Amino acid sequence: MRMKIPKILSFRPLYVQLLFTVFALLAMVILSWGFSSKIVRLNLVRNSDSVLDLVESQINSELYETQKILGVYAGTLRTMIMRGESTAVLQDYTVYISGYLGLEDGRLSGLYGYIEKLQGGENPPDGYVFLDNLDRKLPQGFPFTERPWYQSAHASGGGIAETAPYTDATTGREIITFSCCIYDNQGRYLGVVCIDMILSYLGDKIINTALTKEGYGILVDQDLNILGHPNPGFVGMKMYNSEIPLSILTDDLVETGYISEVSFKNWKGEKVISFFRTLNNGWHLGLLAPSSAYYQAVYMAQSLSILGITVVAVLMIILVRVDATRNKADMESRHKSAFLANMSHEIRTPMNAIIGMTTIGKSASDSERKDYCLTKIQDVSNHLLGVINDILDMSKIEANKFDLSPAEFDIEKMLKRIVNVINFRVEEKRQNFSVHIDRAIPHTLIGDDQRIAQVITNLLGNAVKFTPEEGAISLALRLAGETNGIYTLQVSVSDTGIGISPEQQAKIFHSFEQAESSTTRKYGGTGLGLAISKSIVEMMGGKIWVQSEQGKGSTFTFTIQVKRGTNEKHVFLSDDINLKNVRILTVDDDPNVLAYFRDIAHNFGISCDTARSGEEALEFVGRNGGYHIYFIDWKMPGMDGIELARTIKARALENSIVIMISAAEWSTIAQDAKEAGVDKFLSKPLFPSAVAEVINECFGVDKRQAEQAQTNIDGIFAGRRILLVEDVDINREIVQSLLEPTQLEIDCAENGAEAVHMFSESPDRYDMIFMDIQMPEMDGYEATRRIRSLEAELRKKNSAQSSERPEGVPIIAMTANVFREDIEKCLEAGMDSHVGKPLDFEEVLVKLRSYITPGNKETDN
Repeated sequence: MRMKIPKILSFRPLYVQLLFTVFALLAMVILSWGFSSKIVRLNLVRNSDSVLDLVESQINSELYETQKILGVYAGTLRTMIMRGESTAVLQDYTVYISGYLGLEDGRLSGLYGYIEKLQGGENPPDGYVFLDNLDRKLPQGFPFTERPWYQSAHASGGGIAETAPYTDATTGREIITFSCCIYDNQGRYLGVVCIDMILSYLGDKIINTALTKEGYGILVDQDLNILGHPNPGFVGMKMYNSEIPLSILTDDLVETGYISEVSFKNWKGEKVISFFRTLNNGWHLGLLAPSSAYYQAVYMAQSLSILGITVVAVLMIILVRVDATRNKADMESRHKSAFLANMSHEIRTPMNAIIGMTTIGKSASDSERKDYCLTKIQDVSNHLLGVINDILDMSKIEANKFDLSPAEFDIEKMLKRIVNVINFRVEEKRQNFSVHIDRAIPHTLIGDDQRIAQVITNLLGNAVKFTPEEGAISLALRLAGETNGIYTLQVSVSDTGIGISPEQQAKIFHSFEQAESSTTRKYGGTGLGLAISKSIVEMMGGKIWVQSEQGKGSTFTFTIQVKRGTNEKHVFLSDDINLKNVRILTVDDDPNVLAYFRDIAHNFGISCDTARSGEEALEFVGRNGGYHIYFIDWKMPGMDGIELARTIKARALENSIVIMISAAEWSTIAQDAKEAGVDKFLSKPLFPSAVAEVINECFGVDKRQAEQAQTNIDGIFAGRRILLVEDVDINREIVQSLLEPTQLEIDCAENGAEAVHMFSESPDRYDMIFMDIQMPEMDGYEATRRIRSLEAELRKKNSAQSSERPEGVPIIAMTANVFREDIEKCLEAGMDSHVGKPLDFEEVLVKLRSYITPGNKETDN
């Protein structure tokens, strides 16, 4: 009985999204609350500073205007004294100018002067002249010289002096006095002139200055006397008086001269926010506002934030499904863009190798060199084909994932293909590149070698790009472990390049990210390679990481899980070679190369000595006698490989063989090497199979020829006939040329209609049909269906016993349509199998052997 799944489970993704939305909104409320509060408070602080600036400017203006009035009065009075005007005239002028200036407006109290010496040297009748706009009668012997304004004027050195606030003896008002001394043309002292400012005027003006409706101002002088305060009882008291709540601000105000947004309770018990500033003349200006009124804007902003978030929340709940769809589309678009951008790089890299090797091959004079170039081109072309397959497989990108295609592969052959792609750039920058393969790794593995090669190629490409000329790069593979038949392979790519900082390491595995923005401008690249590599590695059950330090290089390491291959083919030397008697000397200044070579030789069971210089190598020869084979590095400090080869050839055994090893192209050193007696060349980095092949060649055993003999295809399909249906001339020519050694007879049709006609004329003529898909007049699908229909009609006319092929002629699709759905469509149309273009000749032979028995058809009959 089937269990009915609750309907609510089908909505689970939506509930998850809504739950996430709720948490996101809560976070937004909290962040918005804090953010909006901070922004509004900063605006309030700036507003407070602006108000303080304005009030300070007004106070300075009042003080400056008063000083200016005094300066004009002093100058005019001095001139009148110098002209010899009488005391009455001076007094009349003082009264006149006071009335003219309106000194009785509540701001300025009195304008007066104390003249001790008149022009001409005559002393005043009473020993002085007192000029006063208020016509005050001072008592005999009034102590002018003890008054604050008199002392301040004499202490000012000729400038305008300002007294500390004091109580006027005659009016009882709190005032400050501005005073200055006047002198004659010879600089002789004449007297002192003064003007009084009423502090209650300034105090009331400051008190009425406010940040908010219920706020107020406070004015304190340089001696911390309160000049203006809303509470009249505090005026005249010291600010630091403990009875005044304002006293808690005294220390900070004196120490810093500035107070911003400090909260305390005033004399009414209200919580207020205070701002204070010390003015240029030493006074202290303060602005206070009730907290509730001051933060009203903050509360309003927070309320608006909550209201806005609520509206957004409603909209998010309504549109959450639409948003999810849009995000999915955006993600797919980003992955498409990332994939296509990365593929541009992946295509150009092997194309560079193909073009380079083609140029070298065309200029090569010997067939061996041309064969070498063609082999390289073939390897790189196969890699390029894999990249193109990734581009075409859009269904993988549409699904936001890369599908893996596990297959058995030779790990060393895979690495050789990678090295062929990378070596050109390595040679251009004269870098030292080495490869080390753990001998514990099985020779064949089961995994997606195309994806593995893509990751390694990307890491090596970056290493070459970011490593300076003559730097070092190494590729190391080791077996990290095995569990239940699953092998964990660890691959490391190290370089001595520019390195990556810890901050940059945190983002380089994300799409479109590089270590820093200038990297793209300086080195090029899309910043996608590492992100795609990370996805591939994780799909293979592994992980990828980096260890790096700026200026000291980087090591990228990743692990993957693979299975052991079933076709275990070890690299070995020929049985015809007596390994015990073979003596090899390897000379290289790189200790890593020597260590790796010793490991290869040990795995082969060969005795191998190593030397790090030409001089040390000659010491070995002098001490141990000649060696059978010498592996000598071309470029070494001191005695280089060419000179060492020439010396060894002069001293060595008659049959000794010198093999030059180098990462450089053979053509660049071939002439000098051959003149020095070098017998063979082996390209770096070294691979065990390459070392084994060259040793076999040295002893007259060519394993490659033996393998080719085992797979000889000459004449294997003599007497057999196939029908090739292909509309492109050059494609027909390629197939005919590839299959020519098999002596297979090939008839050609240029479209599906022609193929159906040829088959209907002679149904038993063909052993197999290779059918293209996209053709004019009639495509491959329709042609196949019609051929199968013709076969069905023939079976009706003849019994199954008389038919040579009761199951029908094998039809193999030969097309560039390589999607899974394309293959399935071919099978549905009646085809038996599928091979993709560009053609893999080995795959074509496999199909032929699968459906055609080798041998002469007529002889078999």
